[in-house]
Amino acid sequence: MTTPRKYAASFIVPVFGEIPLHPKVIFDELRLKEGPLWAQFFKYGVCGVLSTAVLVLVLAMFQWYAPEYMSDDLPLDARKSHLRVALFTAFVPANLFAYFTNRWLVFTPGKFGFWSELAVFTFISIVSFTGGELGKNWMIDLDYPNWIAASAFAVSSALVNFVARKFLVFSR
Repeated sequence: MTTPRKYAASFIVPVFGEIPLHPKVIFDELRLKEGPLWAQFFKYGVCGVLSTAVLVLVLAMFQWYAPEYMSDDLPLDARKSHLRVALFTAFVPANLFAYFTNRWLVFTPGKFGFWSELAVFTFISIVSFTGGELGKNWMIDLDYPNWIAASAFAVSSALVNFVARKFLVFSR
């Protein structure tokens, strides 16, 4: 027994469901706030890439304006400490950007008021930030360059955040 297709041209992806192939249908569904899971995840991914760009921009500013502070030639403990400060500094604008773009484009505000929602969103970000921080330190201990450790930090944070934000922050 097969499920009838909703679209004239589409393909099915496990978990995400049926994804249309016609551009007009794709854009129509991307415009919906409560669209299908594939559309929400796509928009979330775009917001995540843009938030990561904000984070990377702040890290690049550290590298540009204080290259000796971010040098790979520093002692191990100094590298960890300096990268932690740079990532925490970058976390603040990146988290605010992520919150406002997710609220605007992806999720409908949930059961919390604005300040509570922002606080829970930020708490989840801090939890994933901490996990990324532990992974980053482990990678530096293994002598990976800072940019690889910072990239692993960003990826691990993104994986935790979508599920937590969808089902905890913006749930109704």
